[in-house]
Amino acid sequence: MIFKNYLKDPISTIAVNTTIFIAGCLFFGSIAFIGIISEIFSDNQNPVRNQHIIQHSNEQVQYDKMINLLDSINSKLDKQEN
Repeated sequence: MIFKNYLKDPISTIAVNTTIFIAGCLFFGSIAFIGIISEIFSDNQNPVRNQHIIQHSNEQVQYDKMINLLDSINSKLDKQEN
């Protein structure tokens, strides 16, 4: 019975739906905001994470060196074939 009255009045339908939408945006926005703030503050206090990030950058340097070495080997092999 409540839903019948609710559906008959379009203004109240719009008002309720807008209120629910805004409340949902505020709720999920606050969760995202808290997550971002906690991530910013926890980055400086976690040495394991910092070491892990440094290891990734070191691995990238090693991969770049390997790629350059493979390119030079391929170019030398191509020269020998010709």
